Amino acid sequence: MQKYYILLVAALLFNLPKSKATLLKDSVGVENVSGKKVILHKVVAKDTYYSIGRRYNISPKIIIAYNDNKYLALDVIIKVPTELAFTAAKSTPMAQVSAPDSGTPSASGTIIEHAVKPKENLNRLAETYGTTVNEIKRINELKTINLRIGQILKIPVKEGFTETNGDAVQTPVAVPVAEKVVEKPAERPVEKKVTEKPAATPVKAEQDADFIEHVVGSNETIYSIATRYNLTMDQLKAKNNLKDNSLNVGQHLLIKGQYPAKPVYIPPAANTADPNKSNSDTTGLKNPSLRYAPSRYGLNQMDEKGTAVWITDPDLDPTKMLVLHRTAPIGSVMKITNPMTNRSTFAKVVGKFTENETTKDVIIVMTKAVADALGAIDKRFFCNLTYSGQQENEQ
Repeated sequence: MQKYYILLVAALLFNLPKSKATLLKDSVGVENVSGKKVILHKVVAKDTYYSIGRRYNISPKIIIAYNDNKYLALDVIIKVPTELAFTAAKSTPMAQVSAPDSGTPSASGTIIEHAVKPKENLNRLAETYGTTVNEIKRINELKTINLRIGQILKIPVKEGFTETNGDAVQTPVAVPVAEKVVEKPAERPVEKKVTEKPAATPVKAEQDADFIEHVVGSNETIYSIATRYNLTMDQLKAKNNLKDNSLNVGQHLLIKGQYPAKPVYIPPAANTADPNKSNSDTTGLKNPSLRYAPSRYGLNQMDEKGTAVWITDPDLDPTKMLVLHRTAPIGSVMKITNPMTNRSTFAKVVGKFTENETTKDVIIVMTKAVADALGAIDKRFFCNLTYSGQQENEQ
């Protein structure tokens, strides 16, 4: 009985290196990127970034960043970067590679591996690589002409054949089937365009690379916008003082830099000249056609700074430019400026407001239409007011 146990242990020890080698075997193949070995891994059932990282002894965070957090689905090809030096295997003539369950191999040449891209079919591949559809089907044991995106095909290529893609010329490199090595020139950094997503609203033209502002488009979320600009959701919310993840179409979000500070408004000096004397200097007058100071006509310009709040009230139409003020004459039109976005708009005073929990410590109450015109992010925000108030008649 003891002999059987010894034989069983010996068999297990003998098969252990083979099992380990099988587990660490590359899923699809490898690439040469700047002299480093990059593993091509084909996703199978129950694969996660964590399990793939354990398989190749690479941190999952590095794999996620290298693949731009690509969604893992069956047969999707992802790349696993390593610090190992790339060692290219010698090309194997096609005559030396025996196709499984096939007859005599095709004409002399080499075999390359091609990952199927969108809109590609067997006719297009055969024309591109100078072979035939039947030859590709025979080597890959294909029963139909249907292909999947990301599917790896072995394609016979004649010696000296070159493939032209756009303005770049690539020469397929012969690889041994056992190694599944794909030789590829070093990848050049690709500049990401801010308008690469058709659903997104174009970002303002950046005259200054240190300032980026994004206008929220339909179907966009905090997550999609943060991912687009390589930010976290918390960073994007903190930069724009967002309390939750809700967004409005057309809302402006600050991505990089700061909004320019608005110049401090300096009210014009009061005109103390003799009212009976013609005054040619009309600086500071609301209407240059008025030759005297506003006080001559019973008008005065009011400037206020403080906190504003927008509310939803059944008595106020949220689509109209309406405001409530404590002292401004009803019916007057005032200019409202948001210094955070450097936007200004005009609204009509339709009444006064009383202080409650919502309007505590504010100088003006407005409708949602006014707040949107000012680019307000929160319900409460700082603003500047300018309006003309009629002076009280002297008793």
